[in-house]
Amino acid sequence: MSNRRYIEIIADIFRVVIDIFEKSLIYLAGNLPGYLS
Repeated sequence: MSNRRYIEIIADIFRVVIDIFEKSLIYLAGNLPGYLS
């Protein structure tokens, strides 16, 4: 398998992780408004 393929797989996983992370932050910010301020 080529390096290009590995980079594409890592990039896809990275995007998914960031997407989940952003959704988690939005969820926490929406459910803990008094806790964070």
